[in-house]
Amino acid sequence: MPVAFGAYRVSHKSIEHQDALLEAVNNGCTLIDTSANYTSGESEELIGQVLKKSGKSPIIVSKVGYVQGINLKVMQELNEIGQAKEELVKVNDDLWHSIHPDFIRNQVNLSLGRLGLEKLDVYLLHNPEYYFYEEDASQDEYYRRIEKAFSELEALVSEGLIGSYGISSNNFTLPPENEKVTHIDRVMQAAKNVSSDHHFKYIQFPFNMIEIEALENWYHGMSLLNTAQGMDLKIMINRPLNAFKGDQLIRLATYDKTHPVVDETYAQKVFVTALMTLEKRFKEEEPEETIYNLPLVKQFNDMWNTVRTQDAVEQLYFSHFFPFIARIWGADLTPEESQPFYDLYDVSLAYARMNMTKVAKDFEEQAISAGLIEAGETPLQVRLLEKYLTYPIDYVLVGMKSSDYVSQLKHLF
Repeated sequence: MPVAFGAYRVSHKSIEHQDALLEAVNNGCTLIDTSANYTSGESEELIGQVLKKSGKSPIIVSKVGYVQGINLKVMQELNEIGQAKEELVKVNDDLWHSIHPDFIRNQVNLSLGRLGLEKLDVYLLHNPEYYFYEEDASQDEYYRRIEKAFSELEALVSEGLIGSYGISSNNFTLPPENEKVTHIDRVMQAAKNVSSDHHFKYIQFPFNMIEIEALENWYHGMSLLNTAQGMDLKIMINRPLNAFKGDQLIRLATYDKTHPVVDETYAQKVFVTALMTLEKRFKEEEPEETIYNLPLVKQFNDMWNTVRTQDAVEQLYFSHFFPFIARIWGADLTPEESQPFYDLYDVSLAYARMNMTKVAKDFEEQAISAGLIEAGETPLQVRLLEKYLTYPIDYVLVGMKSSDYVSQLKHLF
């Protein structure tokens, strides 16, 4: 059964990520999905190292489009020699986007190098709908750019650098009349305009039991899933367990059977110890001041045990709290000095799992009542993935950053 490894936010620098991916590949995982921008290329480097170690040959999918992190410098260097200057979408200073042929060719070669491969099985345009950030964006121009990109992708197929190509777009699931939709019919027509023997073979989009737009009969009385299947396209879905309902992210997974319940007394002790340690260090430089008056600490105090997802915990700590600690310390922390803060990080993760489980349990009750899934002892996430595989979906992409997740899902590989 085709549950595949989604390699978003994994890195070759993590032993845990290496172990998880190696276990997945060795247990029969048949497809790995990554992108040039995932952890600034470190995801692809991880895959390359694991493939070399395992000797296995799963299908490798990578993507092109995002210009952020190290790719900002890459794009500037391309622009300096007159390449990829047109059709560059600048969302903000840190995020640009491009599916220009020059950039596509550059990124394929960089990805192949990181992956240690001579040929990529599947190469996707990654969220080309970023084009719609431009003023006066139009559907006609959108597909003109996609067709231009497809021409370059066909050239890369003919050169043996990629096997086939496609599009990963969140906007596939918008209603067909939406002005920002990635319309499956028009995308297929763009491929046919390039070649009657085109290699446009894959599409990817979000799908889960809350975001079920791909089941709506919007295309000549058929759903997106059925329409794509009728076009002989392979369908990959992402975010199967991370659903957006309005502005709220709901994690469709429970952790009560795999992780211990938070010990509130221990958690408070860890929190107080960490903050007192930081306060003591702060007062060495600012004896008349206190960290508790600082806006970041006030915000952290409100959030450390209320965040609702693991990603939110990582964002809170790695983007804000840990850099703040480094500034206060003014020097590299020793492992002993770091321990109180990593203990607090672990406690925040435990709270997030507990908070996610509460929300997921509410959803589970509703899903069982609606007949979407059956009650059972198997964790909610496993039953949901098994449900997705009853639809005409070829690959369900699941982030598995630890061996525990792999063990839980390997029967679905």
